[in-house]
Amino acid sequence: MNGYLLRTLIPVLGSFTASVLIGPSIIKMLRKLKAGQTEREEGLESHQKKTGTPTMGGIIFLIPFLVVGLFYGAFHKEVIPVLILTFGSGFIGFIDDYIKVVKKHNLGLRAWQKMAGQFLVTVIFALYVEQFTDLSLAMKIPFTDRMVDFGIWNIPILFFITLGTVNGTNFTDGVDGLCASVTAVVAGFFAIAGMFYGATGAEVMSSAMMGALLGYLVYNVYPGKVMMGDTGSLAIGGFVTGIAYVMHMPIFIVIVGFIYAFEVISVILQVSFFKITHGKRIFRMAPIHHHFEKGGWSETKVVNVFTTVTLLLCLIAYMGL
Repeated sequence: MNGYLLRTLIPVLGSFTASVLIGPSIIKMLRKLKAGQTEREEGLESHQKKTGTPTMGGIIFLIPFLVVGLFYGAFHKEVIPVLILTFGSGFIGFIDDYIKVVKKHNLGLRAWQKMAGQFLVTVIFALYVEQFTDLSLAMKIPFTDRMVDFGIWNIPILFFITLGTVNGTNFTDGVDGLCASVTAVVAGFFAIAGMFYGATGAEVMSSAMMGALLGYLVYNVYPGKVMMGDTGSLAIGGFVTGIAYVMHMPIFIVIVGFIYAFEVISVILQVSFFKITHGKRIFRMAPIHHHFEKGGWSETKVVNVFTTVTLLLCLIAYMGL
């Protein structure tokens, strides 16, 4: 019982409490920086009222997560790689947010600059795993006891999964509470999986992320007082990818991270179809959560349905352990 408390309840409760306590100070700081959200004119009319809401709020849940990671990092091999991918991705998002909302350059980083940064962070992650740990890039196959190692294809697959997940979480951050709610459930799944496989470091870090996100949601549920920005959404993608890889579970992202994939695929389909048909659309609006909003769903309903779907998929994935 003592071990269970140290690895799960303490990180959850500690990170939750820390997020709740530092939230007001971070929001006040962001207001002083005039780090306000700018909504697109062509976006949803109901979202125009969000203009001026402080963004870069991902700092609220990343600080407690970092503190837990630094405390446990010296004792568990799984922690440092997760921190590298989480904060490397989050740093790219921070630069993008800072340029957009503080320097008032609306475009922020260009797409190729974001992609180059994500490639670099992924390279650092892969090198650290290969050179400084005994972890491998082999993957567990859900619903079996088998592992698969793709050999020379491991690195290209790592890049594909990382970039897909990071951009998927980025697209998921478009409704108050959506990305944080979905990811809190995903983090809970990986915490349970860490207990199942005895991956103590992964269990701790997943618990810490879940608690930190729940604390952040105190300020982000509709109507949100703060938005996580790319600082938070890209960091979340890095976390999900990193935690999955150190547990040899990236294939499980397809199941538990279905919403992330759903969001990014909807954008790809929308853009491609628009270009091919010279102006026609598949969805009312992309990413997919906006499609449902255009259809009459409230932001709260979108969050509830997408989070419930994630919870059900995590239960299926649990059976796949």
